[in-house]
Amino acid sequence: MQGSLFIITSWMTVLFLLIFRDRTKKNFLYLAGVLILISGSAYTIDLFSIEINFSYIIIIFIISYFISLLNFIEQIVHFFKGLIIGMTFSVVTLLSIYDPASFFIDERIISSFFVIVLSFFLSKSYFDKMRYITIGLVQGDIFNYFTFKSINFKYIIGDLNWFDTLIMSILLLSAIQFIAVYVSKISLKNRKLLKS
Repeated sequence: MQGSLFIITSWMTVLFLLIFRDRTKKNFLYLAGVLILISGSAYTIDLFSIEINFSYIIIIFIISYFISLLNFIEQIVHFFKGLIIGMTFSVVTLLSIYDPASFFIDERIISSFFVIVLSFFLSKSYFDKMRYITIGLVQGDIFNYFTFKSINFKYIIGDLNWFDTLIMSILLLSAIQFIAVYVSKISLKNRKLLKS
């Protein structure tokens, strides 16, 4: 079902923020943001005869805010590195239409895999990777819109399938980061034991 991963993960985040986090102003802001994304994902806006998911627009504003905190050179670097990921996402989406492998492997898994591999080549920082992935997927979906529009196919920018790809990429990246940190802590502890 389209969007199921996004909806389930979002509600799990809401429960986590309600149960396990302190009742701070910042956490209530996160909670409100996630709830707005969940509710907005059910609606599309017709903007200059382009159908766009409401939550997709919110994602664009959020990522634009975080990029605006960087200096101009870093903004340009983020844009071009995101462009690399975006073009890859767009190519994978188009190939999945004709590729026989897409009958056996979900397109979202293939897209997430390529996006994460590229992010590891583009940066060492976890937060930079997150930004590159989000920027790239935003740009890639816009590329998809223009490609599908050229063949007169109705395409919704930021549909639930796109959100599933975004969430899957973020979850896989976070899992890899967690495993890497955990393994490095264990190896550090083993080295200290060997020295003593």
